[in-house]
Amino acid sequence: MTPRMTLLTESDPSPFEVVNPDAAAPVVFVSDHNANAVPAALEELGLPEGELGRHIGYDIGIDRVARRLAERFAAPLVVSGYSRLVCDVNRVPYSPASIPEISDGTPIPANQNLQDADKQARYDALFHPYHGAVADLLDRRMAAGDRPLFVALHSFTPTLVSAPADRPWEIGFLWDEDAATSALAMRIFRSLFPDACVGDNQPYSGATPEGYSIPVHAERRGLKNLCLEFRQDLIAEPAGGALWADRFGDALAELLRTGGKG
Repeated sequence: MTPRMTLLTESDPSPFEVVNPDAAAPVVFVSDHNANAVPAALEELGLPEGELGRHIGYDIGIDRVARRLAERFAAPLVVSGYSRLVCDVNRVPYSPASIPEISDGTPIPANQNLQDADKQARYDALFHPYHGAVADLLDRRMAAGDRPLFVALHSFTPTLVSAPADRPWEIGFLWDEDAATSALAMRIFRSLFPDACVGDNQPYSGATPEGYSIPVHAERRGLKNLCLEFRQDLIAEPAGGALWADRFGDALAELLRTGGKG
């Protein structure tokens, strides 16, 4: 049996989707926490109804932002097909956050005391196919002589149950090794939208908790990169999602015009 057959049925969604796979735009988008699906075999992870629709299940609103940006720039976009609670594809396999036993105070019943074989089944069915798709896309582009800007798209909750302080930022630019690209992007964004509340390595640092997609796909290839966080209450509805996708898109267009391409 293949890994997909052992965990996923034919009626389950694909572990990833690639939009505009052959596009040659100077930017590539990824959305690691795009969906909140759960394989049928895992029975909603044992969670009460509605939990998967919260921020713990996926990045609320990011799908419409990501697809609008991919359409605007005629750019490739790779999106994950499953909830981060099943397997967080932006965390190192076997790290505690990779298959969390608790998320923002909510225990995840189907993730308790998993054996390594159970974890590996999720990685084989979900994690590796998603990252294989991203790697294949980038390798093809680089073999053709391109060095696209790598942009990871995320959204964040306005407040955490486990840390209830308000998070005022409307958009955040997270960075680690490639501080220069984020600094330029923030400067452009603030010049275009001076009233926006912009987070500089907020609401999270680009270095901690350690992600996976940017270090592995961008930094190891020497590609310039951005990691964006949009506040979920601002993009949860179509109008807000379009507004913030367009605002970031305006800044990104100027960044690319002034040399943001790797």
